[in-house]
Amino acid sequence: MSYNYILVFLLGIFFSYGQSNIYIPDSLSNLKYREDQFYIGANYVLLSSDNNSIRQNDFSNQIHLGFIRDIPMNKKGNFSVGMGLGTSYTQFQSNLDFKTGEILNEKYNSAKYFSLNMPFEIRWRSSDSKSFNFWRIYLGTQIQYNFISDRISALKKITTVSTINFGYNTWNFSLGYDLTPRLIDSKNNQFDQFNLLTVGLIFYFL
Repeated sequence: MSYNYILVFLLGIFFSYGQSNIYIPDSLSNLKYREDQFYIGANYVLLSSDNNSIRQNDFSNQIHLGFIRDIPMNKKGNFSVGMGLGTSYTQFQSNLDFKTGEILNEKYNSAKYFSLNMPFEIRWRSSDSKSFNFWRIYLGTQIQYNFISDRISALKKITTVSTINFGYNTWNFSLGYDLTPRLIDSKNNQFDQFNLLTVGLIFYFL
């Protein structure tokens, strides 16, 4: 997966610098404008659980990209909401049986799946319609439909994630945390539950 991270890095720098050098007036008005409508990012995935018997193995990661419609909420245009659609690929390993939800001793299984994501964000940035080097803080919630195979059927197909993306210009950090546990309740002991925490970088462009 290292090649994917290199690709994400290069694309992020390319689009971010392109964004800083080109100004295209928005048709909405001279004061309002839209920002950061496409995104691409890469995260490290961590398993979070109250049960110390649940362990994680190997390098777990997530790649995500998509489109968010930026809707300005004030005349200056630096406060907005965003709604969009995206996709992601997630993979992680644990000593859980992802079909039954049971904890295994020394055996590790891998969970890999694609997701269809529907993000909603409240956005603040220190920009204006002619400047593209600015601070940003985006708070959001993301509903995910996970394409789960029979081999990992103990995982929920629909999950909700709380997100915060923040940074300056090119470099933006991304944090996400599950609002509900990942395992289907009827298929596992309640003490075996876990949530996913994602930490990484995200790049925006128009």
